[in-house]
Amino acid sequence: MMVRCLLTALALTAVATDSEAGPFRRRAQPASQPAAQPVYQAPAYQQPSAVVPSGEYVSYYSPTVTSADGVVTSSSPVAMPAAEASDGFAGDALDEVNAKRAARGLRPFVRDEGLMQAARACAAHRAAYGIFGHSSNDFAFVPPGTYASSAGCAAYPASYGWMSCCVYDNYTYGGAAYVTGRDGKRYMHLFVR
Repeated sequence: MMVRCLLTALALTAVATDSEAGPFRRRAQPASQPAAQPVYQAPAYQQPSAVVPSGEYVSYYSPTVTSADGVVTSSSPVAMPAAEASDGFAGDALDEVNAKRAARGLRPFVRDEGLMQAARACAAHRAAYGIFGHSSNDFAFVPPGTYASSAGCAAYPASYGWMSCCVYDNYTYGGAAYVTGRDGKRYMHLFVR
């Protein structure tokens, strides 16, 4: 009998709680809404520019912005500080990557100039900003007419050798480059497809 009374009291409590809860209500919105903020879109590829006399280089991409009324604008290329190189500005690293692949009995990547250009551009961007890993959109550095399936990157001292992802993956084409940053690290980038 006592168990029955406890179960009845529990059921009545549950019904009372449910009836008081009611549906969720939205918070009242202010009468005037602030103007919508521009929407950031992924960087768009731009043809690389030459190094400017001030020792800076021009970014390989520029962000596009869509305003609330749907107008898309693209800012001009942004000047970024050039990475100081201790062993030259940049290096073609596909031979180094293919040597690591050969040591494991893998076939070498076939050099693709579009992927090489993308690897140089992304490595330079990462070195200029000291980005150890991937940029916000590595594939924005891939020029039109070329595509990449995957990308690998790393930033370590040169004595470590090549250390990025995708080195041992089963892709056919590749492009690899590095840029030595102000911190002395090699900013390595590999694009493959």
